[in-house]
Amino acid sequence: MSSLIKLLPKNVANQIAAGEVVQRPSSVVKELLENSVDSGAQTIKLIIKDAGKTLIQVIDDGSGMSKDDINLCFLRHATSKIRNSNDLFDLNTMGFRGEALSSISSVSHLTINSNKDSKKDIGNEIKVNGGELVNKSEVLCKKGTSVSVQNLFYNIPARRNFLKSDNVELRHIIDEFHRVSLINHQISFTFINNSNEIFNLKKSIFKERIIRVFGKSTKEKLVPINESTEIADINGFIVKPEHSRKTKTSQFFFVNNRFVKNSHLHHAVRSAYEGLILENHHPSYYLIFNVPNDSIDVNIHPNKTEIKFDNDQSIYAIVRSSIKHSLGQFNISPSIDFDSSVNLNTPYIYKDKKATHPIVDFNKSFNPFDVYTDSTKEVKVNLESSFEKESSFENVLDDLNNSISFSAFQLNNNYIITKNSSGIVIIDQKRAHQRILYEKFLKELSFANNSSQGLIFPIKLDLNSEEIRLLRSVKKSLIHLGFNFSKFNINEIEVSAIHPIFSEDQIDMIFRELIDNEILDYKKNSASLNDYMAKILSKCSSIKSGTKLENKEQESLVNDLFACKDPNVSPFNKLIFKVFSIKSVNKMFFK
Repeated sequence: MSSLIKLLPKNVANQIAAGEVVQRPSSVVKELLENSVDSGAQTIKLIIKDAGKTLIQVIDDGSGMSKDDINLCFLRHATSKIRNSNDLFDLNTMGFRGEALSSISSVSHLTINSNKDSKKDIGNEIKVNGGELVNKSEVLCKKGTSVSVQNLFYNIPARRNFLKSDNVELRHIIDEFHRVSLINHQISFTFINNSNEIFNLKKSIFKERIIRVFGKSTKEKLVPINESTEIADINGFIVKPEHSRKTKTSQFFFVNNRFVKNSHLHHAVRSAYEGLILENHHPSYYLIFNVPNDSIDVNIHPNKTEIKFDNDQSIYAIVRSSIKHSLGQFNISPSIDFDSSVNLNTPYIYKDKKATHPIVDFNKSFNPFDVYTDSTKEVKVNLESSFEKESSFENVLDDLNNSISFSAFQLNNNYIITKNSSGIVIIDQKRAHQRILYEKFLKELSFANNSSQGLIFPIKLDLNSEEIRLLRSVKKSLIHLGFNFSKFNINEIEVSAIHPIFSEDQIDMIFRELIDNEILDYKKNSASLNDYMAKILSKCSSIKSGTKLENKEQESLVNDLFACKDPNVSPFNKLIFKVFSIKSVNKMFFK
């Protein structure tokens, strides 16, 4: 009888392993960059084509590989980083599992050139397609290694089809590049995408590397941290509270030079900012931890970004207290200084003048209970007669009832309840306002030539280099929508004119929403850029949840909503109102 359990073929086993290690092009970038760092390279070059789907190439000037090493490097669990299980608790390298090149080679066309001898320009080359070695030879190359990954996921069509658009995949690649290049600031990095140089980072100190990656505007936002304890040394920078954002951007933890994700540490940082930032905002930080290698466990997941501390509660307390200390030390916490406030300085002419008793002037003959008639105003209710005549009290109530309309009222400052011929209507006021504004903005923006209104003082946007790169790709569309720019380069953006439907106060929020909502991929959720902009503008400009509305505002909102082309759903396809029929109400009361 034949056995049901079979040993999987080598290529199938490698493809299964690749599912965890190589999730998208950015995963390949991470593994190759870390290998170059481990090789002792001083210069690393990353070349990308079509967001990594066509080509990912990493070139370094590191130690290189011999002929024997290059023939073993793509085999599963082949590594130069560790020798036995004890080495797992004393890791000094980024990689150690011996899975990266094996997994990458099983789902791509892999080419590796490497030379270990700096005196000779002759090295070795191997080509691996789908995990199978197809060629090996000697080639001309300088000391170092070049790894080229082409046609990623060519043999797994389902995985390739599930990749996002080029813009989204490129953002993930840039994120990985940031993580590796920030902590390895002593190494020079170059990043080329589709023949365009995005980053050219020379070796520098940590602060300078942060500024070069995220832009010059970052310099004024940084607050240094430097704490040393027996458990851990923490240094780096946090960002001032006033520069917190709604998205979790620019948040970096590095433990023993390795980027890690740790919700426990993030909570420690967040709690240190408590009371200094809005509840729905997040702080930015660039924190480096140095701890004993035997006090952490990195071997949690193949991507090696998860980590376990032996004494995580102590680390939590140290992080929280060190950030609080830095915020206090550099006077970041809000305070009122009565000695230095310009608004509280005594004018020179009053410097030596003595205070005098205030004089109150009043009319002694004035009687507040006297009722008089103003010819310019019509008095609807005679208060004196209502108190003197018992029968007139009912008349006052009648007048009040006639003056107040109960056609709509607000519930919990979030919903408007009204009625129609079908029954009771409950309306979400925020979504209703978004629908009203969306149709208004869409109409304004759909004209062939949009008008612009110049600003007296240009508005400088507080953006980092990556955010500026995103907006540069849609610059022409923004100009068509009525924006004009006095400056628009890799370092800064300055808005000089806007469409008349915008207000100056909205500009920063609008551009922030465009970035956070991935404007480059607007076609996924919108028919056109105008449609997308109308959605973003309606989101920025609508009333917030919990806003109290006056009776006239409620009625106006209801009337404007049902005058819309599609009052049923918001611009983001969420239900705006719900009708409870008289029949369903009767059922509630068993009628």
